[in-house]
Amino acid sequence: MSSISLFQVFLLFTPPSFISPATAIAPKPYLRPINSINSKQQTALAPALSNTQAVSSADAEAGVATRGGSAASGLSVAPLAILGGFLTHLTLGTLYCWGNFQSYLPPSMKYFAGLSGSGTPDSLYVIPLGMVFMCIGMPMSSFFQARLGLPLSMLFGSLLMAGGVYLSSFATTLASFMVTYAVMFGFGVGLAYTAPIVAGWKHFPARRGLVSGCILGGFGSGGFLFNMVGSALANPDKLALDPETKLFPSAVYDNFPGMLRRLALIYASMQVVGALLLKTAGLPAVQASSGKAAGASKYSSLKEAVFSKQFVLLWSCIMLSATAGLNTVSVYKMFGNQFPALKSDAYLAMVGGLGSVANGVGRTGWGILQDKLGFRTLFTFLTAMQAVAMMLYKYTVGNRTLFTGTTMVLFLCLGGNFAMAPGACGKLFGADMGPKVFAVLFSAFATAAIGGSAINKQLMGSLGFDAIFKVLAALSVLAGVTV
Repeated sequence: MSSISLFQVFLLFTPPSFISPATAIAPKPYLRPINSINSKQQTALAPALSNTQAVSSADAEAGVATRGGSAASGLSVAPLAILGGFLTHLTLGTLYCWGNFQSYLPPSMKYFAGLSGSGTPDSLYVIPLGMVFMCIGMPMSSFFQARLGLPLSMLFGSLLMAGGVYLSSFATTLASFMVTYAVMFGFGVGLAYTAPIVAGWKHFPARRGLVSGCILGGFGSGGFLFNMVGSALANPDKLALDPETKLFPSAVYDNFPGMLRRLALIYASMQVVGALLLKTAGLPAVQASSGKAAGASKYSSLKEAVFSKQFVLLWSCIMLSATAGLNTVSVYKMFGNQFPALKSDAYLAMVGGLGSVANGVGRTGWGILQDKLGFRTLFTFLTAMQAVAMMLYKYTVGNRTLFTGTTMVLFLCLGGNFAMAPGACGKLFGADMGPKVFAVLFSAFATAAIGGSAINKQLMGSLGFDAIFKVLAALSVLAGVTV
């Protein structure tokens, strides 16, 4: 075949969007028209011509936007949906910073009873209460997504969360603080949480685990970034706790309101950029299907899905497994401060940050492995690793490297629970029903957070952390054998 005929074949397989209008319309005098090719060449090219015409027709109708791009440019913008979701989830995931931030909470706000309170601080309930209101907000997110669209609904929820952080800086009691930092925060996160996941699944229907892992990686990684930022704002001089009173100098507590205001403004700025990226990505005009409608579910309604045996088992496994990680997020700093080798605010803040990295980066890894291995095999491995880490946790307190590594493993396992749950819902219940089912499934995480706090309150005073960690290890094993 001559060089000219090879070039003709290249043009046949080149999407129209890669050819300028002038090039596509104006005839080239040095190229033979297709009908001038001899009969033998036409016969050889017939399959390619047929396939190319079908592809070109589809591109002309839907453009490269079927993959989240622009028909004019031919460049895919679908990854912007993932990037926008990741950026927003970096701010939503700062809920996990509370394990570090609560040490900067003024002593008068650690208990509902104020300075007269004693025992395990009531401020431990911030994360569980926040997750309860995440559960309330998530089912309502589909209402906002249908009326506002995915980018605006994500922005509305995330700005509500940032507003809660800002208003918290004016609170003077733990009760008023929880209204804004737990209730508003959690409800806003719930409204914003699933929008980028829904968009990502529509762009990449065959890679739901990877999409969930990448976006939710932001939720886990936010703790790393903002643990460092928050500690630098609240305790810039790295002042240590008084060994007798277990309190910071008053300057640290005085910085707490300003820390919250600055963080809120940073969160809001990132959320606006994230929403703009999600809006730029848009939604694919045409979704590929393989024998049945995309997003189809064997369940006709959400009620039927959540009352199914599959959902009940999935909910139970997630609730049992997530308790260990959520408890670690809340108490790792309190636990570490009991031991001379670990007692350092800067060090423990760094541990929380590294744990958040493991939580966040690990979510992408869990998502990729879930696509390859499936939920059951990977979840069983996760719960076994988590149970071993929980049992060994108390033996690491004499060595910073061991304590840091074990804490990171527990954060990593928590990220796995969060990363795998949406993908499991999408696989079991379909791309359309899956996000709605996940909104209900998220109550398992809230139940786990509340259960972990209840275990702390009941056992810490009488039996200590050792008994708590054994109970959490047992729950992990139970989750692994139930799946």
